[in-house]
Amino acid sequence: MTPDVLAQKVRSGEFIKGQDFKGMRFDHLDLRGGTFGECDFSQASFSGAQLTESMFDSCRFDGARLDTADLQRSAFHKCSLLQANLQGATLTRVAFSESNLQGADFASAGLGLAAFHKSRLDASRFDRADLTKAVFGESTLDGTRFDNVQLDTTVYYRAGLRNASFQGASFHNAIFSEADLAGQDFSTQQFHLCQFIDADLVGCSFDRSRLTQCNFKGARLERAVLTAVHAPQCLFPEADLRDADCRGGHFAQSLWVDALLADADLSDAQLVQCVFHRARCNRTSFARSELVYADFSYADLSDADLRGATFQRTQLHRAVQTGTRWSDRLGVLDNDPELFEAERHAAARAVRPQRAGRDALGRPLPLAQDPKDFS
Repeated sequence: MTPDVLAQKVRSGEFIKGQDFKGMRFDHLDLRGGTFGECDFSQASFSGAQLTESMFDSCRFDGARLDTADLQRSAFHKCSLLQANLQGATLTRVAFSESNLQGADFASAGLGLAAFHKSRLDASRFDRADLTKAVFGESTLDGTRFDNVQLDTTVYYRAGLRNASFQGASFHNAIFSEADLAGQDFSTQQFHLCQFIDADLVGCSFDRSRLTQCNFKGARLERAVLTAVHAPQCLFPEADLRDADCRGGHFAQSLWVDALLADADLSDAQLVQCVFHRARCNRTSFARSELVYADFSYADLSDADLRGATFQRTQLHRAVQTGTRWSDRLGVLDNDPELFEAERHAAARAVRPQRAGRDALGRPLPLAQDPKDFS
């Protein structure tokens, strides 16, 4: 089938299935809206071609050239694009599902709102690409390059990003939920409003990075390096920071509720107005840190080092202090009388009366089924 015949069949709405187009040239051809199944386009050239809203199912594009092609709103399902060249292509709202894109080159491509689902993108390249609101869901990106990319609202959900490169990249509202970033080096880079919920960041380095208002809830940060980091108003609830190096970090107004901080080093850190409720700070070093208005209520500070720290209305209500080391306790509040009274009142309060048709929290109970409904 010649390129012109193919274009005619696409215009007539014919479904193209099982055809061999290996090595053929479709440069600048209009194939918009085409539907293809089990076709082989390996080593074919689509430079500058119009492929808007086309659908490809189980097709092969290994080594194909799709540079500067228009693939907006196209869909690739179970396709192979090994080593494909998509440099400068327009891929707005394109969807790749269960596809193999290892070694593909997306440099300078427009991938706004693109979606990659359960696909393999190992060793692929996205240098200088537009990835605004793009989604990488449950995909592997080992060794993938995102150099000099502005990641704006880009989502990496359960993505494997070990050995991926982010040199010169900037991060704004990027989401790395449950992503594997273990061992990554993000030193001196900037993150604003980014989410790392339940992400694997074991051994990562954020040395001298800016992490403004980022969320690390439930993240694994064992042995992570956050030295001299600028991270005000960050969230670390339930995060695992055992053996983490946070020396000299600026964490003002951050939340560390239920965090694991055993053997972590937060010496010389700025921890003004930080909340450490129920945090496990066994053997943690807070030496010479600023703990003004910090709250360690119910925290475990066993064998922690607070020598040389600055206190002012620092709250330790019901905190475990066995073996805690101090140089002085001036400014420390061991108990909060008002909180004690509230706890006593709550314990003594009678069980809240339950309204008919509602549970103990006042929520409506599900309506009982009439037995007649089953007759």
